[in-house]
Amino acid sequence: MANEDINSEAQSESMPVLKNERPYAFKDYTVVITGFACAAWCFITGGSLALYVGVQTALVASIAGNMVAVLLMSLTTQVLNTKYGVDAYTGVRGVLGGKGTKVFLILMSVFVIAWLIILCMMVAKAVGHIVLGFTGIDITAGVPVIVLSLVAGAVCWFAAWKGPGLIKKLNTIVAPVFVIILIFLVVAITGNYGWDTVLSAQPLAPFEDEWMNFLIAFELSMGAGFSWWPNMGGVAKLCKTTRAAFWPNVIGLVFAATLGTVMGVAAALLIGDSDPTAWMIPMGGLALGTVALVLVIGADITACSVMLYNLGIGVKQVKSFVKLSWGKVTGLITIIAFIGMIWAEPLYARFYIILGISSMTCAPIAMMHLVDYYIFRKQHISLRDAYNNSSSSKYYFWGGFNWVAIGVFVASIVLYLSIFDPFMCIPQPIFRYCNATVATCVFSFAAYYVLGKLLLVNRGIGGFSDTKDGIGPDRTE
Repeated sequence: MANEDINSEAQSESMPVLKNERPYAFKDYTVVITGFACAAWCFITGGSLALYVGVQTALVASIAGNMVAVLLMSLTTQVLNTKYGVDAYTGVRGVLGGKGTKVFLILMSVFVIAWLIILCMMVAKAVGHIVLGFTGIDITAGVPVIVLSLVAGAVCWFAAWKGPGLIKKLNTIVAPVFVIILIFLVVAITGNYGWDTVLSAQPLAPFEDEWMNFLIAFELSMGAGFSWWPNMGGVAKLCKTTRAAFWPNVIGLVFAATLGTVMGVAAALLIGDSDPTAWMIPMGGLALGTVALVLVIGADITACSVMLYNLGIGVKQVKSFVKLSWGKVTGLITIIAFIGMIWAEPLYARFYIILGISSMTCAPIAMMHLVDYYIFRKQHISLRDAYNNSSSSKYYFWGGFNWVAIGVFVASIVLYLSIFDPFMCIPQPIFRYCNATVATCVFSFAAYYVLGKLLLVNRGIGGFSDTKDGIGPDRTE
Protein backbone atom coordinates (compact mmCIF):
# COMPACT_ATOMS: atom_id res chain seq x y z
CA MET A 1 0.00 0.00 0.00
CA ALA A 2 2.83 2.38 0.84
CA ASN A 3 4.37 1.71 -2.56
CA GLU A 4 1.11 2.53 -4.31
CA ASP A 5 0.26 5.66 -2.36
CA ILE A 6 2.73 7.23 0.00
CA ASN A 7 0.04 9.75 0.94
CA SER A 8 -2.47 7.12 2.09
CA GLU A 9 -5.30 8.41 4.22
CA ALA A 10 -3.74 7.18 7.45
CA GLN A 11 -0.49 9.02 6.74
CA SER A 12 -2.25 12.40 6.47
CA GLU A 13 -4.90 11.75 9.14
CA SER A 14 -4.79 10.93 12.85
CA MET A 15 -5.78 7.29 12.17
CA PRO A 16 -3.26 4.51 12.99
CA VAL A 17 -0.81 3.53 10.27
CA LEU A 18 -0.41 -0.22 9.82
CA LYS A 19 3.08 -1.65 9.62
CA ASN A 20 2.83 -2.49 5.91
CA GLU A 21 1.84 1.12 5.18
CA ARG A 22 4.91 2.63 6.83
CA PRO A 23 7.64 4.02 4.52
CA TYR A 24 10.52 4.54 6.98
CA ALA A 25 13.06 1.86 7.90
CA PHE A 26 16.07 2.61 10.15
CA LYS A 27 18.16 4.18 7.39
CA ASP A 28 15.25 6.18 5.98
CA TYR A 29 14.31 7.64 9.35
CA THR A 30 17.93 8.41 10.19
CA VAL A 31 18.13 10.51 7.04
CA VAL A 32 14.80 12.20 7.76
CA ILE A 33 15.54 12.96 11.40
CA THR A 34 19.12 14.11 10.74
CA GLY A 35 17.96 16.41 7.98
CA PHE A 36 15.23 17.72 10.27
CA ALA A 37 17.59 18.18 13.21
CA CYS A 38 20.21 19.92 11.13
CA ALA A 39 18.15 22.85 9.97
CA ALA A 40 19.62 26.21 10.81
CA TRP A 41 17.85 26.17 14.17
CA CYS A 42 20.88 24.37 15.54
CA PHE A 43 22.91 27.36 14.37
CA ILE A 44 20.53 29.85 15.98
CA THR A 45 20.60 27.75 19.16
CA GLY A 46 24.38 28.07 18.99
CA GLY A 47 23.98 31.82 18.63
CA SER A 48 21.91 31.86 21.81
CA LEU A 49 24.46 29.77 23.73
CA ALA A 50 27.24 32.10 22.54
CA LEU A 51 25.68 34.84 24.65
CA TYR A 52 26.76 32.95 27.78
CA VAL A 53 29.54 30.42 27.07
CA GLY A 54 32.51 29.70 24.85
CA VAL A 55 32.96 26.79 22.48
CA GLN A 56 34.30 24.18 24.91
CA THR A 57 31.66 24.82 27.54
CA ALA A 58 28.96 24.90 24.85
CA LEU A 59 30.03 21.45 23.64
CA VAL A 60 29.64 19.90 27.09
CA ALA A 61 26.39 21.72 27.89
CA SER A 62 24.84 20.97 24.51
CA ILE A 63 25.60 17.24 24.47
CA ALA A 64 24.53 16.81 28.10
CA GLY A 65 21.33 18.84 27.82
CA ASN A 66 20.26 17.39 24.48
CA MET A 67 21.06 13.81 25.47
CA VAL A 68 18.98 13.91 28.66
CA ALA A 69 16.00 15.66 27.08
CA VAL A 70 15.97 13.71 23.80
CA LEU A 71 16.16 10.31 25.52
CA LEU A 72 13.32 11.20 27.91
CA MET A 73 11.23 12.56 25.05
CA SER A 74 11.93 9.59 22.76
CA LEU A 75 10.96 6.92 25.31
CA THR A 76 7.34 7.92 24.81
CA THR A 77 6.84 9.81 21.55
CA GLN A 78 8.99 7.39 19.55
CA VAL A 79 8.38 4.04 21.25
CA LEU A 80 4.64 4.33 21.83
CA ASN A 81 3.78 6.11 18.59
CA THR A 82 5.70 3.62 16.47
CA LYS A 83 4.32 0.61 18.31
CA TYR A 84 0.73 1.72 17.71
CA GLY A 85 1.19 3.73 14.53
CA VAL A 86 -0.35 6.88 16.02
CA ASP A 87 0.68 10.52 16.38
CA ALA A 88 1.86 12.09 19.65
CA TYR A 89 -1.49 13.69 20.47
CA THR A 90 -3.38 10.41 20.14
CA GLY A 91 -0.75 8.62 22.21
CA VAL A 92 -0.99 11.12 25.07
CA ARG A 93 -4.78 10.93 25.49
CA GLY A 94 -4.37 8.40 28.27
CA VAL A 95 -2.53 11.08 30.23
CA LEU A 96 -4.59 14.20 29.57
CA GLY A 97 -7.98 12.84 28.50
CA GLY A 98 -9.61 13.54 25.14
CA LYS A 99 -10.56 17.17 25.78
CA GLY A 100 -7.43 17.84 27.79
CA THR A 101 -5.34 16.66 24.85
CA LYS A 102 -7.12 19.12 22.56
CA VAL A 103 -6.32 22.00 24.94
CA PHE A 104 -2.69 20.90 24.99
CA LEU A 105 -2.79 20.65 21.19
CA ILE A 106 -3.79 24.31 21.03
CA LEU A 107 -0.86 25.22 23.28
CA MET A 108 1.56 23.17 21.18
CA SER A 109 0.10 24.65 17.98
CA VAL A 110 1.06 28.12 19.13
CA PHE A 111 4.51 26.81 19.98
CA VAL A 112 5.05 25.06 16.63
CA ILE A 113 3.73 28.05 14.69
CA ALA A 114 6.26 30.21 16.54
CA TRP A 115 8.98 27.82 15.30
CA LEU A 116 7.63 28.11 11.76
CA ILE A 117 7.70 31.89 11.99
CA ILE A 118 11.29 31.92 13.24
CA LEU A 119 12.58 29.61 10.49
CA CYS A 120 10.68 31.46 7.76
CA MET A 121 12.18 34.69 9.09
CA MET A 122 15.62 33.08 8.92
CA VAL A 123 15.01 32.16 5.29
CA ALA A 124 13.97 35.74 4.60
CA LYS A 125 17.03 37.18 6.32
CA ALA A 126 19.28 34.77 4.41
CA VAL A 127 17.82 36.03 1.13
CA GLY A 128 18.21 39.57 2.41
CA HIS A 129 21.91 39.08 3.15
CA ILE A 130 22.45 37.63 -0.31
CA VAL A 131 20.79 40.67 -1.88
CA LEU A 132 22.79 42.97 0.39
CA GLY A 133 26.03 41.27 -0.60
CA PHE A 134 25.42 41.60 -4.33
CA THR A 135 23.60 44.94 -4.56
CA GLY A 136 24.30 46.82 -1.34
CA ILE A 137 20.54 47.17 -0.82
CA ASP A 138 19.50 46.25 2.72
CA ILE A 139 16.23 44.28 2.85
CA THR A 140 17.06 42.34 6.01
CA ALA A 141 14.46 44.20 8.08
CA GLY A 142 11.03 45.76 7.81
CA VAL A 143 8.39 45.05 5.17
CA PRO A 144 10.72 43.33 2.64
CA VAL A 145 11.78 40.65 5.11
CA ILE A 146 8.15 40.02 6.11
CA VAL A 147 7.18 39.56 2.45
CA LEU A 148 10.07 37.14 1.97
CA SER A 149 8.95 35.25 5.09
CA LEU A 150 5.48 34.86 3.58
CA VAL A 151 6.98 33.43 0.39
CA ALA A 152 9.05 30.99 2.45
CA GLY A 153 5.92 29.93 4.33
CA ALA A 154 4.08 29.26 1.07
CA VAL A 155 6.91 27.01 -0.16
CA CYS A 156 6.87 25.11 3.15
CA TRP A 157 3.11 24.59 2.84
CA PHE A 158 3.56 23.10 -0.63
CA ALA A 159 6.13 20.59 0.67
CA ALA A 160 3.95 19.61 3.65
CA TRP A 161 0.90 19.29 1.40
CA LYS A 162 2.77 16.75 -0.74
CA GLY A 163 3.31 14.64 2.39
CA PRO A 164 5.98 12.22 3.69
CA GLY A 165 7.15 11.15 0.22
CA LEU A 166 8.43 14.61 -0.68
CA ILE A 167 9.63 15.22 2.88
CA LYS A 168 11.76 12.07 2.72
CA LYS A 169 13.26 13.18 -0.61
CA LEU A 170 14.01 16.67 0.72
CA ASN A 171 15.73 15.32 3.82
CA THR A 172 17.79 12.96 1.68
CA ILE A 173 19.21 16.12 0.13
CA VAL A 174 19.37 18.22 3.31
CA ALA A 175 21.45 15.76 5.37
CA PRO A 176 24.50 15.96 3.05
CA VAL A 177 23.83 19.69 2.62
CA PHE A 178 24.27 20.10 6.36
CA VAL A 179 27.64 18.35 6.14
CA ILE A 180 28.65 20.78 3.39
CA ILE A 181 27.67 23.77 5.56
CA LEU A 182 29.70 22.39 8.48
CA ILE A 183 32.70 21.85 6.23
CA PHE A 184 32.32 25.43 5.00
CA LEU A 185 32.30 26.77 8.57
CA VAL A 186 35.28 24.64 9.60
CA VAL A 187 37.33 25.75 6.58
CA ALA A 188 36.35 29.39 7.02
CA ILE A 189 37.15 29.39 10.72
CA THR A 190 40.44 27.55 10.26
CA GLY A 191 41.59 29.69 7.35
CA ASN A 192 40.44 33.10 8.52
CA TYR A 193 40.73 32.93 12.29
CA GLY A 194 42.42 29.78 13.60
CA TRP A 195 41.12 27.54 16.34
CA ASP A 196 43.24 29.19 19.01
CA THR A 197 41.20 32.32 18.41
CA VAL A 198 37.96 30.36 18.56
CA LEU A 199 38.82 28.59 21.80
CA SER A 200 39.85 31.84 23.46
CA ALA A 201 36.84 33.82 22.24
CA GLN A 202 34.70 35.23 25.04
CA PRO A 203 30.89 34.94 25.30
CA LEU A 204 28.88 37.85 23.92
CA ALA A 205 26.78 38.77 26.98
CA PRO A 206 27.64 36.48 29.92
CA PHE A 207 26.90 36.71 33.62
CA GLU A 208 29.88 37.22 35.90
CA ASP A 209 29.42 33.75 37.40
CA GLU A 210 30.84 31.09 35.03
CA TRP A 211 28.91 28.30 36.72
CA MET A 212 25.68 30.20 36.16
CA ASN A 213 26.58 30.65 32.48
CA PHE A 214 27.11 26.90 32.11
CA LEU A 215 23.80 26.14 33.80
CA ILE A 216 21.95 28.51 31.46
CA ALA A 217 23.62 26.87 28.45
CA PHE A 218 22.60 23.46 29.84
CA GLU A 219 19.07 24.75 30.46
CA LEU A 220 18.69 26.07 26.92
CA SER A 221 20.12 22.82 25.53
CA MET A 222 17.53 20.81 27.43
CA GLY A 223 14.94 23.14 25.96
CA ALA A 224 16.24 22.35 22.50
CA GLY A 225 15.95 18.63 23.27
CA PHE A 226 12.41 18.78 24.65
CA SER A 227 11.29 21.07 21.83
CA TRP A 228 11.17 18.00 19.57
CA TRP A 229 8.14 16.62 21.45
CA PRO A 230 5.42 18.16 19.21
CA ASN A 231 7.30 17.24 16.04
CA MET A 232 8.34 13.63 16.53
CA GLY A 233 5.12 11.63 16.94
CA GLY A 234 3.76 12.36 13.48
CA VAL A 235 6.83 11.01 11.73
CA ALA A 236 7.53 8.23 14.25
CA LYS A 237 4.25 6.56 13.33
CA LEU A 238 5.64 6.14 9.81
CA CYS A 239 8.54 3.95 11.07
CA LYS A 240 8.46 0.20 10.57
CA THR A 241 9.87 -0.66 14.03
CA THR A 242 10.48 1.05 17.36
CA ARG A 243 14.22 0.49 16.87
CA ALA A 244 14.05 2.43 13.61
CA ALA A 245 12.24 5.26 15.42
CA PHE A 246 14.28 5.46 18.63
CA TRP A 247 17.98 5.32 17.82
CA PRO A 248 18.05 7.79 14.91
CA ASN A 249 17.08 10.41 17.48
CA VAL A 250 20.42 9.95 19.23
CA ILE A 251 22.23 10.21 15.89
CA GLY A 252 20.31 13.19 14.58
CA LEU A 253 18.79 15.14 17.46
CA VAL A 254 21.77 14.76 19.80
CA PHE A 255 25.07 14.37 17.96
CA ALA A 256 24.38 15.94 14.57
CA ALA A 257 22.42 18.84 16.07
CA THR A 258 25.08 19.36 18.77
CA LEU A 259 27.78 19.54 16.12
CA GLY A 260 25.81 22.23 14.32
CA THR A 261 25.13 24.05 17.59
CA VAL A 262 28.82 24.15 18.55
CA MET A 263 29.80 25.42 15.12
CA GLY A 264 27.10 28.04 15.55
CA VAL A 265 28.66 29.09 18.85
CA ALA A 266 32.08 29.39 17.20
CA ALA A 267 30.74 31.49 14.32
CA ALA A 268 28.72 33.75 16.60
CA LEU A 269 31.72 34.41 18.86
CA LEU A 270 33.95 35.27 15.92
CA ILE A 271 31.47 37.51 14.09
CA GLY A 272 29.98 38.98 17.24
CA ASP A 273 26.39 38.36 16.12
CA SER A 274 23.97 35.64 17.25
CA ASP A 275 22.09 35.70 13.89
CA PRO A 276 23.29 32.78 11.69
CA THR A 277 22.39 34.57 8.46
CA ALA A 278 24.92 37.27 9.31
CA TRP A 279 27.85 34.83 9.54
CA MET A 280 28.22 33.22 6.15
CA ILE A 281 29.32 36.03 3.83
CA PRO A 282 31.74 37.67 6.32
CA MET A 283 33.33 34.28 7.00
CA GLY A 284 33.52 32.85 3.49
CA GLY A 285 33.35 35.80 1.15
CA LEU A 286 30.50 36.71 -1.18
CA ALA A 287 30.59 33.62 -3.41
CA LEU A 288 31.02 30.86 -0.85
CA GLY A 289 28.93 32.73 1.71
CA THR A 290 26.06 32.95 -0.76
CA VAL A 291 26.24 29.23 -1.47
CA ALA A 292 26.17 28.53 2.27
CA LEU A 293 23.12 30.77 2.72
CA VAL A 294 21.31 29.03 -0.11
CA LEU A 295 21.97 25.70 1.60
CA VAL A 296 20.67 27.13 4.88
CA ILE A 297 17.50 28.23 3.10
CA GLY A 298 16.94 24.70 1.80
CA ALA A 299 17.48 23.16 5.22
CA ASP A 300 15.06 25.54 6.89
CA ILE A 301 12.30 25.01 4.34
CA THR A 302 12.61 21.24 4.77
CA ALA A 303 12.41 21.54 8.56
CA CYS A 304 9.36 23.79 8.33
CA SER A 305 7.61 21.28 6.07
CA VAL A 306 8.18 18.50 8.64
CA MET A 307 6.80 20.65 11.48
CA LEU A 308 3.81 21.67 9.41
CA TYR A 309 3.12 18.04 8.53
CA ASN A 310 3.24 16.94 12.17
CA LEU A 311 1.03 19.78 13.36
CA GLY A 312 -1.44 19.04 10.57
CA ILE A 313 -1.68 15.42 11.77
CA GLY A 314 -2.44 16.64 15.29
CA VAL A 315 -5.00 19.24 14.20
CA LYS A 316 -6.91 16.58 12.26
CA GLN A 317 -8.08 15.30 15.65
CA VAL A 318 -10.23 18.41 16.12
CA LYS A 319 -13.80 17.86 14.95
CA SER A 320 -13.89 21.05 12.87
CA PHE A 321 -10.88 19.89 10.85
CA VAL A 322 -11.68 16.19 10.41
CA LYS A 323 -13.57 16.59 7.13
CA LEU A 324 -11.26 19.21 5.66
CA SER A 325 -8.78 18.10 3.03
CA TRP A 326 -5.11 17.79 3.94
CA GLY A 327 -4.23 20.81 1.81
CA LYS A 328 -6.82 22.99 3.53
CA VAL A 329 -5.73 21.95 7.02
CA THR A 330 -2.06 22.71 6.39
CA GLY A 331 -3.06 25.82 4.48
CA LEU A 332 -5.02 27.20 7.45
CA ILE A 333 -2.05 26.61 9.75
CA THR A 334 0.16 28.43 7.25
CA ILE A 335 -2.24 31.38 7.14
CA ILE A 336 -2.10 31.65 10.93
CA ALA A 337 1.69 31.66 10.67
CA PHE A 338 1.40 34.42 8.06
CA ILE A 339 -0.48 36.58 10.57
CA GLY A 340 2.22 35.91 13.16
CA MET A 341 4.89 37.17 10.77
CA ILE A 342 4.02 40.68 12.00
CA TRP A 343 5.85 39.87 15.26
CA ALA A 344 8.53 37.71 13.65
CA GLU A 345 11.52 40.04 14.08
CA PRO A 346 11.19 40.56 17.88
CA LEU A 347 10.66 36.81 18.33
CA TYR A 348 13.64 36.01 16.11
CA ALA A 349 15.85 38.33 18.14
CA ARG A 350 14.80 36.60 21.38
CA PHE A 351 15.01 33.00 20.26
CA TYR A 352 15.96 31.82 23.74
CA ILE A 353 12.31 32.34 24.75
CA ILE A 354 11.31 29.38 22.58
CA LEU A 355 13.91 27.13 24.20
CA GLY A 356 12.79 28.05 27.71
CA ILE A 357 9.11 27.56 26.93
CA SER A 358 9.97 24.17 25.40
CA SER A 359 11.29 22.88 28.71
CA MET A 360 8.54 24.53 30.73
CA THR A 361 5.71 22.90 28.74
CA CYS A 362 7.09 19.74 27.13
CA ALA A 363 9.16 18.36 30.03
CA PRO A 364 6.17 17.84 32.39
CA ILE A 365 4.14 16.12 29.67
CA ALA A 366 7.06 13.84 28.77
CA MET A 367 7.62 12.84 32.39
CA MET A 368 3.94 12.19 33.15
CA HIS A 369 3.73 10.18 29.94
CA LEU A 370 6.67 8.04 31.10
CA VAL A 371 4.87 7.27 34.37
CA ASP A 372 1.59 6.59 32.60
CA TYR A 373 2.91 4.35 29.83
CA TYR A 374 5.70 2.41 31.53
CA ILE A 375 4.53 2.21 35.16
CA PHE A 376 0.73 2.50 35.18
CA ARG A 377 -0.18 0.95 31.82
CA LYS A 378 2.74 -1.50 31.48
CA GLN A 379 3.40 -0.39 27.86
CA HIS A 380 -0.13 -1.02 26.62
CA ILE A 381 -2.78 1.51 25.59
CA SER A 382 -6.32 1.06 24.27
CA LEU A 383 -6.58 2.42 20.74
CA ARG A 384 -10.33 1.96 20.86
CA ASP A 385 -10.59 4.31 23.83
CA ALA A 386 -7.98 6.70 22.47
CA TYR A 387 -10.24 7.36 19.50
CA ASN A 388 -13.46 7.36 21.53
CA ASN A 389 -14.40 10.90 22.57
CA SER A 390 -17.60 9.91 24.38
CA SER A 391 -18.11 9.37 28.10
CA SER A 392 -17.78 5.60 27.53
CA SER A 393 -14.04 5.96 26.87
CA LYS A 394 -11.69 4.82 29.61
CA TYR A 395 -9.74 7.98 28.94
CA TYR A 396 -12.73 10.23 29.59
CA PHE A 397 -11.66 10.75 33.24
CA TRP A 398 -13.74 13.72 34.46
CA GLY A 399 -15.62 15.33 31.58
CA GLY A 400 -12.82 14.50 29.16
CA PHE A 401 -10.08 16.00 31.36
CA ASN A 402 -7.56 14.22 33.56
CA TRP A 403 -7.47 16.86 36.26
CA VAL A 404 -4.66 15.09 38.10
CA ALA A 405 -2.34 15.48 35.10
CA ILE A 406 -3.54 19.01 34.44
CA GLY A 407 -2.93 19.98 38.05
CA VAL A 408 0.60 18.53 37.97
CA PHE A 409 1.23 20.30 34.64
CA VAL A 410 0.18 23.70 36.03
CA ALA A 411 2.18 23.17 39.24
CA SER A 412 5.24 22.21 37.16
CA ILE A 413 5.00 25.46 35.19
CA VAL A 414 4.77 27.45 38.43
CA LEU A 415 7.82 25.61 39.75
CA TYR A 416 9.75 26.28 36.54
CA LEU A 417 8.96 30.01 36.59
CA SER A 418 9.99 30.25 40.24
CA ILE A 419 13.45 29.01 39.27
CA PHE A 420 14.01 30.49 35.80
CA ASP A 421 12.38 33.25 33.74
CA PRO A 422 12.37 32.00 30.11
CA PHE A 423 11.05 35.29 28.72
CA MET A 424 13.99 37.35 29.95
CA CYS A 425 16.43 34.43 30.33
CA ILE A 426 17.03 35.42 33.94
CA PRO A 427 17.70 32.76 36.61
CA GLN A 428 16.54 33.07 40.21
CA PRO A 429 19.16 32.59 42.97
CA ILE A 430 18.06 28.97 43.52
CA PHE A 431 18.89 28.19 39.88
CA ARG A 432 22.59 27.74 40.62
CA TYR A 433 21.71 24.84 42.94
CA CYS A 434 18.66 23.47 41.13
CA ASN A 435 18.37 23.56 37.33
CA ALA A 436 14.81 24.54 36.36
CA THR A 437 14.18 21.75 33.83
CA VAL A 438 15.72 19.03 35.99
CA ALA A 439 13.64 20.19 38.96
CA THR A 440 10.51 20.24 36.80
CA CYS A 441 11.22 16.73 35.49
CA VAL A 442 11.73 15.27 38.96
CA PHE A 443 8.69 17.05 40.38
CA SER A 444 6.27 16.14 37.57
CA PHE A 445 7.41 12.49 37.58
CA ALA A 446 7.08 12.10 41.35
CA ALA A 447 3.89 14.15 41.70
CA TYR A 448 2.07 12.30 38.91
CA TYR A 449 3.20 8.93 40.22
CA VAL A 450 1.95 9.61 43.76
CA LEU A 451 -1.26 11.46 42.85
CA GLY A 452 -1.99 9.18 39.90
CA LYS A 453 -1.62 6.10 42.09
CA LEU A 454 -3.91 7.52 44.76
CA LEU A 455 -6.55 9.28 42.68
CA LEU A 456 -6.56 7.31 39.42
CA VAL A 457 -5.11 3.80 39.59
CA ASN A 458 -6.44 2.87 43.05
CA ARG A 459 -9.88 4.27 42.21
CA GLY A 460 -10.12 2.61 38.79
CA ILE A 461 -10.28 5.89 36.85
CA GLY A 462 -8.49 6.08 33.51
CA GLY A 463 -8.54 2.45 32.41
CA PHE A 464 -5.45 1.40 34.35
CA SER A 465 -6.94 -1.83 35.69
CA ASP A 466 -7.38 -3.45 32.26
CA THR A 467 -4.96 -2.14 29.65
CA LYS A 468 -4.13 -5.22 27.62
CA ASP A 469 -7.18 -4.86 25.39
CA GLY A 470 -5.42 -2.06 23.59
CA ILE A 471 -2.82 -4.01 21.64
CA GLY A 472 -2.21 -1.97 18.52
CA PRO A 473 -1.59 -2.83 14.89
CA ASP A 474 2.16 -3.11 15.37
CA ARG A 475 3.80 -4.59 18.44
CA THR A 476 7.21 -4.93 16.81
CA GLU A 477 9.94 -3.85 19.18
